[in-house]
This record gives sequence, C-alpha cells and structure tokens, in this order.
Amino acid sequence: MNPQRLTLVTVVVAVLVVAGILIAPRLGGSEAADLDVSGQPAIGAAAAPVTMVVFEDFRCPGCQSFELNVMPGIRRDYVDDGQVRVVYMNLPVLGPASDYVARVGECVFAQSNDAFWEMKTPLYRAQEELTDNRRALELALTYAPGVDAAQVDACMADPASLEAVRADSATASELGLRSTPSVVVNGVAVSTPSADAVRAAIDAALAN
Repeated sequence: MNPQRLTLVTVVVAVLVVAGILIAPRLGGSEAADLDVSGQPAIGAAAAPVTMVVFEDFRCPGCQSFELNVMPGIRRDYVDDGQVRVVYMNLPVLGPASDYVARVGECVFAQSNDAFWEMKTPLYRAQEELTDNRRALELALTYAPGVDAAQVDACMADPASLEAVRADSATASELGLRSTPSVVVNGVAVSTPSADAVRAAIDAALAN
C-alpha cells in the first residue's frame, strides 16, 4: 500500500472512531435503564404503568419552556387519569446559582411533596429572578404553601441538601444525560424534549 493511500485510510479510520465516540451517548437511550426514583418529588398514581423522569435545572430556559408548554398537556392527558407518574430530578448545569435553587427545591420537598409541585411552575415563571440566591429562596417560600422557613434554612445549612443534588446529577451522568431538560420514559431516554417526542415515548410505553 502506497504512503498516500495509507494516510487516507488512517484518516478515514480516525474519523469513524471520533464519530463513534460522539454518537454512542445518543444511542445509549435505546435500552431501558434500571432507574431508582424512590425518595424523589413525584406526581401521579404510584401504580401508574409509565414513569416519566424529568431531569431539569430551574434556571434553564429550555426547562422553563418544557414546564410551561409541554407539562400541562402531559399532566392533563396522562397524569390526571393515572397512566403516567412524573418524577423530578435535579441536573443543575448553569453554575452555582443553579446548585442553590436545586437545593432550595430539595429542602421544600423534604417538608412536602405537594408544596414542591405547587412551587415548581411559579418558580419557572420567575426564572429571571433566580440568579439572586436570596430572591430565589424568598420566591420558593412564597410559592410553597405551609412550608416552615426555619426548617428550610436549617436544611440549606445541612450539606445533605447538596449531596442530594449531586446524587441526582450522578444518576444523569450514568444515563449519559448532559443537557436539560432530559426526559426518560420507563427507563428509556427520549431523543428530544419536544411535546411530540415525549407523547410518542409515553404512548409506546403504554402499548407495551
């Protein structure tokens, strides 16, 4: 084999190897993962045949859009009638402020699952204010009815709240999820968090 052809073959092989590295994480969602969602914020019937896990960052604009534009229909058409249980997990990707808000969410949830879900949508609507830690905490307490502020303060001072956030992020990493929002339906990652893709994944899971 002449040197020129050998060089060409080497380049082609290198390109294929790089392509494989880039594509592999995207293909990882084709097989169902054994995902432990115990102890996480959740809505919907515990016995629902489909579990949809959403990895989000309260400060992520895409997550805000998903919450305001996709989730209402999912809740109306699948959650309210007992077909789907939705689980929230943290994947803060936008720096320390995102870590802080995630911890606030953990501390609200520690007192009340219902309060967490009542707080969630209004907090996304107020997303532009979440860069300030004090304001983020004020908003969370405003939107989380019945939550004791002193207990939230104590929880925020406890490293366990950060450990809970880190554990969620580690789970996302194990699943090959790197962006928010990421949606996993019955252990299978959805290719894109669009309404059509999520609904198709849910319908497929219900048909199985």
